[in-house]
This record gives sequence, structure tokens and C-alpha cells, in this order.
Amino acid sequence: MSRQTPGPRFFRRPKSFAGGEVWIVQHDESPDNTVLGVFATDAEAYAFMDTVKDDYENGVICSSFPVPYRSTDGVVRYQTED
Repeated sequence: MSRQTPGPRFFRRPKSFAGGEVWIVQHDESPDNTVLGVFATDAEAYAFMDTVKDDYENGVICSSFPVPYRSTDGVVRYQTED
């Protein structure tokens, strides 16, 4: 007679991120532009922004970044209006 432990016989690994970009929510009230969250969709990011925006005097900002992203790729993420 064999004895089996209860529960699943195998575990599945989580699926890898398959998107082409991530959405980062951050605030600019510190020198480091503290990241508050990283999300797979803009809908998730904007929903989170709505919950935390009042916690920061200047609000929060959100931007998408391609995956992979490297600061050396020459992509300009932020620029001032002329």
C-alpha cells in the first residue's frame, strides 16, 4: 500500500512576465523619485495612483517603460516643455 501526502503532486512555476512594457508609479518629492509600484497594465497603475495620490503634496507620476529597459539605451523618458 502506497502512502500519498495530501495536496498537489507538482507545483507550477509562475508564468514569466510576457508583456512588452511595465508601468511605474512614483513620486518626485524626494531626490530619488521613489518608486511606489510597478504594474503590468496601465489600468492597474492608474487605479493605484488614485489610491495614493493624496498621500503626496505634489501627487504622483506614472510612465511606461519597455522591457527590457536600460538607461543607456538612449530613450528619453522625461523632458520639459519648451
